[in-house]
Amino acid sequence: MRRFKIYFIIATILSALIFIKAKFFTSDKGKSNTANKSSDRPSTPVSVFVVGNESIEPKVFATGTILANEATELKAEASGRVVYLNLPEGQFVKSGTLLLKVNDAEFQAQLSKLKAQIKLASSNEERQRQLLEINGISRQEYDNALATLLTLKADSAFVQTQIAKTEIRAPFNGLIGIHSIGPGAYITPAVTAASIYQTDPVKIEFYLPEKYSAMIKTGDQIKFRAEGLKDVFTAKIIIKDPAVDTDSRSIRYHAVCTNTGGKLLPGTFVNVELRQNENSKTLFVPTEAIVPVTNNKIVFVVKDGIAKEKIVKTGIRTEDFLQIISGISVGDSVVINGNFRLKNEAKVKVVKSKERVAVNREE
Repeated sequence: MRRFKIYFIIATILSALIFIKAKFFTSDKGKSNTANKSSDRPSTPVSVFVVGNESIEPKVFATGTILANEATELKAEASGRVVYLNLPEGQFVKSGTLLLKVNDAEFQAQLSKLKAQIKLASSNEERQRQLLEINGISRQEYDNALATLLTLKADSAFVQTQIAKTEIRAPFNGLIGIHSIGPGAYITPAVTAASIYQTDPVKIEFYLPEKYSAMIKTGDQIKFRAEGLKDVFTAKIIIKDPAVDTDSRSIRYHAVCTNTGGKLLPGTFVNVELRQNENSKTLFVPTEAIVPVTNNKIVFVVKDGIAKEKIVKTGIRTEDFLQIISGISVGDSVVINGNFRLKNEAKVKVVKSKERVAVNREE
């Protein structure tokens, strides 16, 4: 029994020692190992760009389409057989030129009949008026004669309106497109006889992101190149849409350009370039420095071998650079290669440094 008590006391002491060791010594060693592993973690190799104040003439690029200054489809308002056709394809016509005539024989007959009736009613109204002046007839009799004359004139005006609907006249000076009908064809208001285009001047339609709204305005000039042409054309912005398109978050612009030689064809694809006034102090970084995150844009700035995350506000975009409005300063080393695998406070090793350069200067 005494021996059993001795064994029990020894087992209790050993258990206590094991517990004390595990509680107060093993944890510190684990922490030490973890710290050593953390301190031994290799640095991530990165390339950086040194930010500087650039005196630049920033460019904004967009794509667009050439539009005719005016364009419309030519359709008759009345149905019938075509009795006159004057649609010179690809040729210039003046405003008001008669281009197409639908058979209006029925209306012309009605008009002739009404003209004869109006002549008779006019003579009758004149006689009734003279008799009224000498009290030869009552006022009611004269009013009936006048009402008959006015009714016939209204009917005549209506028939003349119907005759006008059988004609298609050029709504403005322009070029006639390819027509789809021939003499003797039966047409309805749903049939497009041809289209007419006013191509001097032409309009350039393009869209820009809403962030450029305050920078690009009516009166600014643009340069553009048309698909298939080597020439560089200049146009002036005449319209800025007062509303932002909610689907694309962009604003539509129209610029006007002279087209005396007829080189610019409606529907042609164009590349548009806009140049802004020179900014004396503007921060720009290469576009690859920007890391998009939820609701923000960040860059990594390297200092003393540590990459720190900075939230930035951006402005205009050029071909290779992006304007930084706030978030970094002149002289900061911004990571431009290797930034997408970095985390805040990560250790880095700069393997290549790129000094600031002139951005989009006029040649």
